[in-house]
Amino acid sequence: MILKSRFVVPVDEPVIQHGAIRIHNGRIVEVGRAADISGDASIDYADAVICPAFVNAHTHLELSYLHGRVPPSPDFTDWLRRLVEAKSVEPPTKEQIQSAVEEGIEQSLAAGVTTVGDITHVPAWTRESLAQSAIRAVSYGEVIAIGTRRNLLDQRLSAAADRSWETARLRIGISPHAPYTVEPDALRACAERAAEQKASLCLHLAETADEEGFTRERVGTLADYLRDLGVWDDAIPLAGCGPTELADRTGVLGATTVVAHANYVSDGDITLLAKSGASVAYCPRTHDAFGHPRHRFRDMLQAGVNVCVGTDSLASNPSLSVLDELRFLRRARPDVAAEELLAMGTLHGARGLGFADEIGSITIGKLADLAVIPLGSGVEEPRWDRMLDNNTAPIAVYISGIRRRTAG
Repeated sequence: MILKSRFVVPVDEPVIQHGAIRIHNGRIVEVGRAADISGDASIDYADAVICPAFVNAHTHLELSYLHGRVPPSPDFTDWLRRLVEAKSVEPPTKEQIQSAVEEGIEQSLAAGVTTVGDITHVPAWTRESLAQSAIRAVSYGEVIAIGTRRNLLDQRLSAAADRSWETARLRIGISPHAPYTVEPDALRACAERAAEQKASLCLHLAETADEEGFTRERVGTLADYLRDLGVWDDAIPLAGCGPTELADRTGVLGATTVVAHANYVSDGDITLLAKSGASVAYCPRTHDAFGHPRHRFRDMLQAGVNVCVGTDSLASNPSLSVLDELRFLRRARPDVAAEELLAMGTLHGARGLGFADEIGSITIGKLADLAVIPLGSGVEEPRWDRMLDNNTAPIAVYISGIRRRTAG
């Protein structure tokens, strides 16, 4: 099969105007100008861009059922309190969780996302749905172990690391939730289990300014929140350092780690992240909704950090579209090149989740995970980056060369 369009954007090579891609057995076997690639089984998408399918490096699909019910606010701890209350008042059933995951998968595919890094508090339920879908995923089982809940470590870690549903498309990871919900010894245990299983890690890190006070002195709104929950006890260790340094000391940072958010980082923190090889999943619209200071993703990129893009969840974001995130950044940060933005939403995410050998760029030998995005009506100037300036959804989405979604 041959796909043609006004522009083919490989990400790892220059843009091809009037380009084409030949696909055989689900893989890309030829990329070039349409005039040089011929065959009978071809589809011409005309005034559109074919680019790698998008990679959502950080999301919580199971929270899709909370869409619109817990709007973000400048007080992150208050939002967290409201989120936990919403989940506790009416605990979701297995059917509700799986329905939320399946809805999230459908929304992702419609937005051109074929790969996700998904955090789950109920691994057995969400992985069943993920395994039966076409989407690629790293399913990070969430671990919380602090204070009166530290005795749950073995149980939570075993559930998080369970590989029963693992396939070539569904990989298993471990997510020590955050430095304010997982004690240092438990962080080390998560890192050790991940190393034993050759599994990847993901943790929420430096998401809120209050993490610094918690890890350095055990004070602040997060400490107060744990007391309100009845989780606090005086045996919670005092780390005596910032959250990024704590993650580094406990072995959580590494080349197979995705750090979610990293909203509050110093120059020293960025150096630690770069040295560790960890990736950062920046969630632009969620970051903006909480009113955090300007994100330092450009500084991270310049330091050599692999910065990718996530959507967080529908509890804090209007959609699960990485393309929407890139369009938001395009408006907010016109100083960032379109090529850089697209790489963050595709190849960088594939690297962060460990799929870069197979997807993330239109490269001969890789799987044909592709998104086709129309340039919009009335387009005369031949520029591929106009796909970031309109609101058109992908008109076709391919996974391993098979068309999974078509507009309408």
